[in-house]
Amino acid sequence: MGDHPNPASRQMMNRQTLQAVIVDDRADARNHLKQLLERRFDVQVVGEAEGISDAVALCNDLHPNLIFLDIELGGKTGFSLLEKLDPLPAIIFVTGYSEYAVRAFEVNAVDYLLKPVDPRRLSDAIERIHQAPSRTQTKQFAPNDPIILEWDKKARVIFVSQIVGVVGAENYTEVLIADGSMVFMRRKFSKWEELLPESLFLSPDRSLIVNLKAVRNLTLISRDKITFLLEAHDREFELGRKPAARLRQALRHARGV
Repeated sequence: MGDHPNPASRQMMNRQTLQAVIVDDRADARNHLKQLLERRFDVQVVGEAEGISDAVALCNDLHPNLIFLDIELGGKTGFSLLEKLDPLPAIIFVTGYSEYAVRAFEVNAVDYLLKPVDPRRLSDAIERIHQAPSRTQTKQFAPNDPIILEWDKKARVIFVSQIVGVVGAENYTEVLIADGSMVFMRRKFSKWEELLPESLFLSPDRSLIVNLKAVRNLTLISRDKITFLLEAHDREFELGRKPAARLRQALRHARGV
């Protein structure tokens, strides 16, 4: 009998091939992952990078739709790569440290894999991409999705619904959180408009996004002005007539009034 692909292999051959980049500062880890991926018809490794800057350049040139990303990269974190890519491809984190696994999984990634990579876990992660392509292609989060906030070489994971507001400041934004804290991070306001779900958030003007469930103490000052607070924050916001009308209409709709 000749060698013929089994049904599972034929199914992989009929799929759209994922163009993958491996980002890892260890050559042996990259080679091991490539050997595992060579067994699949639905993944093609188109490039490799040892660090963040090389990975950014590679992704800008090759436009992969999947990245296998290590977490510790020569003193830098693989998480920092995410802010530098637009659009963001599907991410499968790869780490040798179990303490990073949960955090990696919580950055809206497809999956995380512990080194040495288990072929079955690798297969499961790739299958998840094929089974839910819309989830890996869209950039918009759901309210209950975790999201990572990075600033000053620090990082924090919260749920999207814990964001009560975003204030634009040129290429930076202030993210107000439901526990009363604030993170000042390098992310354009327009990016937040793409990321945050319209079912929960509204941008009444060009520099403010509010969580509709977090609006407090809304006060009508005049026909042309309202003021309000956001949950757990003392900062007072003011809107003129048209932005105020948009916010009041959205609040009525959200509350079923």
